[in-house]
Amino acid sequence: MQNENELIQGFTDSLYYQIKLTEKCAKMLARQLEEQLDLPITLDELTALGTINRYNGEIHQRDLAKMILKDRANTGRLLNNLEKNGLIIREEKTKNKRQAHIITITEDGLITLKSLTKIIMPMFDEVYKKMSNEEIEYLKNGLKKLRQVMTELIKIKN
Repeated sequence: MQNENELIQGFTDSLYYQIKLTEKCAKMLARQLEEQLDLPITLDELTALGTINRYNGEIHQRDLAKMILKDRANTGRLLNNLEKNGLIIREEKTKNKRQAHIITITEDGLITLKSLTKIIMPMFDEVYKKMSNEEIEYLKNGLKKLRQVMTELIKIKN
C-alpha cells in the first residue's frame, strides 16, 4: 500500500499533473469570463487573433495551429469565424514554392483585439496581486521555455 501511495503522490507532484490542474483552472476562468462579459468572440478566437496580430502577414494556418496548440481543423473553424466577422483576411500566396493562405488582421480585428484586451486584462490583475513581479516573470519565462520545448515535439495532423 505504501508503494501505491508513493506512486500516486509522485504523480500528483509531477509537472504534468500541475500543468493539467492549471489548465483546468484556466478553462474554468475563461468560461466564466466569456459568460460574464458576453464577448463577441471566444477566448480561443481572441488568442488566435492576438497571435495573428503578432505575426501579421507572415503567418499561415499550419503555423498558427502549432502556436495556439490546436489541430488544423479546429484552427480552420476559428479562422472561418474570424473571417466571417471581418476580423482577418486570408490571402492565397506562394510560400516555399507551395500555396498557402497568409493571414492578416483587419482594422476591425485590431480594434476588437485592443478593446477586448482592455476588458480582460484587469480581470487577471486579481491573480497578479497575489504574486510578486519576480514570481510572475519566473513563471512566465519557465512556461515559455517549457512551451517551446513541447512545441518542438508536437506533430500537427494534416
